[in-house]
Amino acid sequence: MEEDKPSSSNKGKDIHVGSAPENKMTGKLFAQLEIDVESASENKIFAQLDTNVGSASENKMTGELFDQLDNKVKWLPSQQDCFECCIYRVSKRVQSVHWQAYYPLLISIGPLHRKNKKLQAMENEKLRYYKKFTERIGMDMEKIRDIIRSIQNQEERLRDCYSEEFKLTKKSDFIEMVMLDAVFIIEFMKEYSNNDESPNRFEPRTILDIREDLILLENQLPFFIIQKIYDKYNRARQDTTAIPFFDLVTSHSKNYTFLKKVETNQSVRKSRHFTDLLRNFMLNGARQPHGARKLNGSSNPIMLRNSAVKLRAAGVEFEVAEDKCLLNITFEKGVLKIPHLEVDYHFERAVRNIMALEQCLYQNEAYVCSYIKFMDHLIDTAEDVGLLVGKEIITHRLGNDAAVSDMINKLCENISDPYTYYGDMCTKMNAHYDNLWNHMKATLELVYFPNVWRGTGTVAAAILLILTLIQTITSVKSVF
Repeated sequence: MEEDKPSSSNKGKDIHVGSAPENKMTGKLFAQLEIDVESASENKIFAQLDTNVGSASENKMTGELFDQLDNKVKWLPSQQDCFECCIYRVSKRVQSVHWQAYYPLLISIGPLHRKNKKLQAMENEKLRYYKKFTERIGMDMEKIRDIIRSIQNQEERLRDCYSEEFKLTKKSDFIEMVMLDAVFIIEFMKEYSNNDESPNRFEPRTILDIREDLILLENQLPFFIIQKIYDKYNRARQDTTAIPFFDLVTSHSKNYTFLKKVETNQSVRKSRHFTDLLRNFMLNGARQPHGARKLNGSSNPIMLRNSAVKLRAAGVEFEVAEDKCLLNITFEKGVLKIPHLEVDYHFERAVRNIMALEQCLYQNEAYVCSYIKFMDHLIDTAEDVGLLVGKEIITHRLGNDAAVSDMINKLCENISDPYTYYGDMCTKMNAHYDNLWNHMKATLELVYFPNVWRGTGTVAAAILLILTLIQTITSVKSVF
């Protein structure tokens, strides 16, 4: 019977006491810290202890302290562990705004929500999908063992993908979880990608809920293991016409209406999991604007100071850009061009998880966070949304413009500013607003010449005023 492995800060790895290779700390970090610990133990710790040098009790205590610190150093994750890490628990600070956006509704994928009793009903569905999976490849025991071995060989790397330890310390439990979750994802995507003629198992509402659960940051399994199982599955079936893995996940992601350019390219193939995949779709075709940069702790991002309605009062014109990438916003000669954004009830949950991923993994490349912050500054009220809807920059299905403004305004709560993407553009727009001449021209255009009829009336009134003034002057001259 396999024994439970000890819990540790090294994310629950299968480490056995006395195994020298597994207990050895890799990289420069260990070497440096070990030198520091030895130096401190020899030169500093002894000098601070208020005991006599050479006493037996002192030597015992300092020896125990050294062993304790040395043991903690050995449990630190290596640089390779940090590189692999890509699945995080969303911080409580971010969750506090809208925690439901980060928690699965129906199904748990990976270890972080596995113990949630509300999600246990779907565990039987995973078994049914596993049965379907094995029947397709002929229920050959050796083929199944081959897949299990591939998971076992990748166990350490898989554990390193998660930012925290979890309770699945048994090899068998961990491998079973990965196997069932990966098989479920493969079969679900095949069943609902129009490539499978078998009858659908779930109702449309359930399908939508599962799709949303699969893109949550805390509810992920790394793509590399799913792809490995998928490729082995196709080889076992000798299916040379099978759709490539990333083409399959691309077709699965086309249901998100705010993604206008969904295609398989090099950046998509580098995606680590579904949340990362959606982010790469959003960034597909993004141009790096002048002035985009990461921020250090002492600098603040340059923000847009005025909303859409106020900018219009200063003469800014709004146009919908033809660009498919949402991030490619431009401001030239008083014209702000913004790509079309379609907002529905799935938008908030997807974007919140992408932003949470950037806060953890892409702090120096938080492009989506910058885009949402720009839209947040541009939209303060329902009137701002109405202006952008009128210009066909935004379309939505949330019932009213106020619902859109409320949602956009809450997306950036408790989100930090590690990166600025539109700094130079915001500087230009702020300067445009501060120019008094722009306000005067805008007032003339918006108040007196908004259309042909108002313009004609304005001109007629001006002519009448001038004629009246001339008549008054003539009358005064005739009197004198």
